Amino acid sequence: MNTSAPATGPKAPNSGQRWPEGWTKLHVYLTDLDQVKAVAESYRGVIDLAAGDKHVPHEWLHATVASVECDAASIDGPTREKLIGRLREKTAEIKAFPLTIGPALAATGAIMLDTFPDTEFRRLVNACVDAVNEIVEGDHGRPCGGPGHVSLSYRSADTDADPRRGAIQNKLRDVRPGRTEITVSGVDLVRVIQSVDASTYTWEHIARLPLGE
Repeated sequence: MNTSAPATGPKAPNSGQRWPEGWTKLHVYLTDLDQVKAVAESYRGVIDLAAGDKHVPHEWLHATVASVECDAASIDGPTREKLIGRLREKTAEIKAFPLTIGPALAATGAIMLDTFPDTEFRRLVNACVDAVNEIVEGDHGRPCGGPGHVSLSYRSADTDADPRRGAIQNKLRDVRPGRTEITVSGVDLVRVIQSVDASTYTWEHIARLPLGE
């Protein structure tokens, strides 16, 4: 049952679009990606060839699990604490699981590392979205866009389509090592800040959400 409604405001934008001025958003992120940094670095030379792509610095590598599609400032303190509690209850029901990160794919608006398998990751996604919609009134909980992924670069919202995207994908396939395996043992609730051109995402940490033993 929803317990609080954020203040009304602009409609939430689609993925990759600029957010309304002044907005930040609450997201659930997978951020324990130290093992992924070497893989990300191995793709750097190819990303440099992709005109308009901006590298994601290693400290901001993440996999989106779920988002709260409203201005974070509209969620009051008591509601945020209830959300943290419910998220922790939900994530504790899921045991830690292995996840393969990579290889890289050249999507329209980003170059990203694919994740596999989907079963447990998708279960985690669904649990977090359910927790958001149980606590924050207004059906603002959203899953990550498409299958799980870790973005290595983003393209500015003002950048035209890249006609060489197919050639970039071919070069990405040649990179070795192109993947690594991690263990997902927890995720984080964060407040995300988007750059003015929608090409960079940074965040402030709010709460750790451990998975079950």
